Amino acid sequence: MKRVLLTLVGALVLVGAGAYGALALTARPVPYFRFFDALPQDRAVVIAHRGGADLWPENTLEAFTGAMALGADVLEMDVFFSADGIPVVIHDETIDRTTSGSGAVGSYTVEQLQAFDAAVEHPDLRGSGIYIPTLEEVFAAFPGVPMIVDAKEPDPALAQAMIDLVVQYERVDLTILASFHHDILVYIRQTDPRIATHLSEREIVPLLIGSWLFSGHLFSPPAPALLVPPRSGILPVTTRRFITAARGRGLFIGAWTINEPEQMAALLDRGVHGLVTDRPDLAVSQVQDRR
Repeated sequence: MKRVLLTLVGALVLVGAGAYGALALTARPVPYFRFFDALPQDRAVVIAHRGGADLWPENTLEAFTGAMALGADVLEMDVFFSADGIPVVIHDETIDRTTSGSGAVGSYTVEQLQAFDAAVEHPDLRGSGIYIPTLEEVFAAFPGVPMIVDAKEPDPALAQAMIDLVVQYERVDLTILASFHHDILVYIRQTDPRIATHLSEREIVPLLIGSWLFSGHLFSPPAPALLVPPRSGILPVTTRRFITAARGRGLFIGAWTINEPEQMAALLDRGVHGLVTDRPDLAVSQVQDRR
């Protein structure tokens, strides 16, 4: 009786999840993108979150340079629009926390933004000329380096500007365009299907439910990657069962933001493909220890 009830509940949940358009009787294959061919195939990868926010002024050229020197495989960064419509690399909606200025990012031109000191959280580097870079500057400075670029605003114009730069700098096979905004991910996929994205939160739900019910094989991924936290509120996400389900569907799974060696080790043991971390030094060490 218990098994019958579980099967019935499972069927109802899967039917409900089908409203997301992600489950089917015959699961579609995961979309293929050459981005993943650029990554090491024999080990997990280290994704430097904001370039390694605990080590250097985050989202700066100095941070990205330092992360690459440590052996990071992928650079992760965030993007807002400046007042003059240029994608600039910064995490917060305002410049208050990370620079010597204050106010909304979008209230300043690039020239004005770059006049502020972007090293205020690192006293030893203040006054050394570290500034907010444009996305174009980052692309120009690190050709050939895989990147994850997160659109922080739900603005299709920002997404389009990012797409245009990816194409201009011949980074279609080297870039995942990311966002917490579902509609922006859909816009990117529809505008240039060659560019990889990750699954939005609403797109992850059917796989998560399917993993609970041993039905992850029915999941049809609309994108090739999962970028997920260990927990969502009280709900554990990066469980062994979920990771196994994701891997079974051919998805790349990166866990964020993982800064403690013990948690890094546990997630690597469960089979994540990537660690998104503010401490790329520690992550590189953990990954190398498993080779």
